[in-house]
Amino acid sequence: MKILLVYPGYIVREVPLNIMYVSAALTKHNNETKLFHFSKFKDPQWLTGTKERIIKDFRKTMEEFNPEIVGFSVMVQDYLLTKELTKIVKTEYNRYTVWGGIEPILEPERCLSEPYVDFVCTGEGERVFPELVEKLVKNESNLQIKGIWYKDSQGQIIKTGRPSLIENLDEVPFPDRDLFPSEYYKAELTGANILTSRGCPFPCTHCQNKKLMEIFKDEGTFVRYRSLENIFAEMREIIDKYDSPSFYMSDEMFTLNKKRVLEFCSEYPNVICRPFMVQTRVDYFDDEVASALSKAGCFMVNLAIESGNDFLRCDVLNKKISREQIKNAFQTAKKYGLKTASYNMIGIPGETIETIKETININREVKPDRIMCSIYMPLPGTELGEQCEQQKIIQRSVYETTNYYNQAILNLKGIRQRTLIGYQGFFDYYVSLPYWSYPAIHLIRIVYEIVVSPKLPDYQPLVKIRESFIEIIYKSKNFLPGKHFHVYKR
Repeated sequence: MKILLVYPGYIVREVPLNIMYVSAALTKHNNETKLFHFSKFKDPQWLTGTKERIIKDFRKTMEEFNPEIVGFSVMVQDYLLTKELTKIVKTEYNRYTVWGGIEPILEPERCLSEPYVDFVCTGEGERVFPELVEKLVKNESNLQIKGIWYKDSQGQIIKTGRPSLIENLDEVPFPDRDLFPSEYYKAELTGANILTSRGCPFPCTHCQNKKLMEIFKDEGTFVRYRSLENIFAEMREIIDKYDSPSFYMSDEMFTLNKKRVLEFCSEYPNVICRPFMVQTRVDYFDDEVASALSKAGCFMVNLAIESGNDFLRCDVLNKKISREQIKNAFQTAKKYGLKTASYNMIGIPGETIETIKETININREVKPDRIMCSIYMPLPGTELGEQCEQQKIIQRSVYETTNYYNQAILNLKGIRQRTLIGYQGFFDYYVSLPYWSYPAIHLIRIVYEIVVSPKLPDYQPLVKIRESFIEIIYKSKNFLPGKHFHVYKR
């Protein structure tokens, strides 16, 4: 069968490995796949809306490729546009529609209740999607597959349970990287991204992992690892086919298993010998790990601060990480010559301008080489998201958003949405520049807040102005003092 896979998002550095794993499994079973994604529509035009351009190109792809099945990787961002594309598939082409990804896993009934969705995959797509395709090819009437939910002829939802988690990750085919041109594996900063494990065991309230652990608690081991031999084999294939200059380990917690990390670092220089970067928690990063990573060729470690306020970080987000641990981790990285990137999040329930200043100040102390700041979104299936609903502080649906960086939907008592947008846009400036420059930063930030509204405007020229202003501010960050390298794409 010909299967069109749709990734409803923009790709700058990390490619979406989940949909690439599914494609590899499908092609292994003699299916033909093609990927449609939104990346080339990232820059808005003055008159034609991004949605209209995407829909036009999607129809063209449907005509040219003529798939029998269209599978969507569904996320909160661009959920509404995903619905529109799904409707086009059913009403204009009468093809099967399958929703997979994080949203159908967390909210299968909600997704399947959408009128033009035929099937939802509730986990382990590499295993269950090919089974569904095989049944459709044979035109079987019995579509019972554990993990694939569907609607019967009366429109009733048929639940088939959750799929068992894949225990031996070495059995999974390598991601189908031929879905993308080779330049995607020479991405700025990251090179080619790769997963060496699956699952994170920490129940942070803003994250969906806690819900995932509950969903799959009876279906196998949640945190699973690939063998080093399997990982290195994939890396060698990427180097041979695409000549990737570096690697990024996309694991949420690369240093969770210290013994495994040390074994990886011992063997990596002898087998691959290309620079790489990782991400982890500050409380799973010590001298021994930092030293081993540095010797193996790691050049950067991404570490999550989230909030500089102890209450927001430890009690609201349930991170249980102290300020001392944050400072020690960044100091340790620098001690062994590793560059650092800090993950920060503002707009958490209870946030005020004062707590944002605390987050800025802790970044000023640890001096990361790269600074990332997002705005909190109450994601479905998260404990904190449910609390936001109960407190009735969600001003508009999270499904109307398109990103975490310059859109805000919570009505917080301590800070306006536009002020939140402003501090996100100028977060790097406050961290990097001296205190005496703050009056000037405040002034420019206020202008930024006027131009950059908390939601996308309906009038297309205003969208273009808004996004152009954001781009100017983003690129100007490369001229801030203390920048050891430049990141041009956002």
